Amino acid sequence: MIANLILESANHTLLLIEERRTKDIVIGVPHHAPAGTPNLPCPEHWDADENAGFLGRYLAQALNCCSVIACNYTIDVNKSLCTDYAVQITRWQPTILVEIHGHGGKAAKSNIEISSGSSDNNRYSVPLADMLARGLAATDGLKDVSISGDYENLHFKASNSATIANAKWIPYHIELPPQLRKTPENGKPPHIAFAFCDLLITALRELHHFKS
Repeated sequence: MIANLILESANHTLLLIEERRTKDIVIGVPHHAPAGTPNLPCPEHWDADENAGFLGRYLAQALNCCSVIACNYTIDVNKSLCTDYAVQITRWQPTILVEIHGHGGKAAKSNIEISSGSSDNNRYSVPLADMLARGLAATDGLKDVSISGDYENLHFKASNSATIANAKWIPYHIELPPQLRKTPENGKPPHIAFAFCDLLITALRELHHFKS
C-alpha cells in the first residue's frame, strides 16, 4: 500500500492526508519518521517520533476518521496554525484532535503522558488517562506502563503547540515511550502498541459518545 511505503521511507518529506467518513475526530502525527531515523531532517535535528505515524494511521482507520501525518518534515508543523499540517486540520473543523507523539523514555514523568494544553483542560486529559489506566492494568504486556493526564505532573505539557493550545477543538497530545513504538528486533511497532491503540479507541468512544 502506498501509505505504508510513505511511512516506511526516511528519504522523503511528505504530508500524508487521508480523508475518511468521520470528521468530528481527527488524528494528527506531526513528527513521524520510521524506526532507525531518530532525527528529523532540519538544521536543529529535532527528535523524530519514530513509528508514531503507523499508530496514528491505525487509530484513524479503526475510527474511520480523517488523519494527517507529517513524515520526515523539515519544520515543526504543530507549532503554528499556518503550516500545511495545521491548515488541513482546521479545514476539517474537528470537535476532537488526537495527536500521537513519541518521547525518548528519559524526561517523561510517566511512560505515557496526555496533555490537553493547560491545567484548565485537565477536564479532558485526566478522564482519558484514568480510563486508559484501568485498561492498561487489565492488559497483558501493558500492566507496568504508567500514565498521567494531570497537566502539573507532565513533562510534555504541549502548551506551546498551536494545535493543542487551541480552543477550536478538544485536544489530546499523547506522548508514547519507545517500547510502545518500536521493537529492537525489526524496528516495527510491537503488538502491545496496537493493544494500547485499541484501548484508546474504546476510551475515546466512551468519553465522547461518537460512532465511526
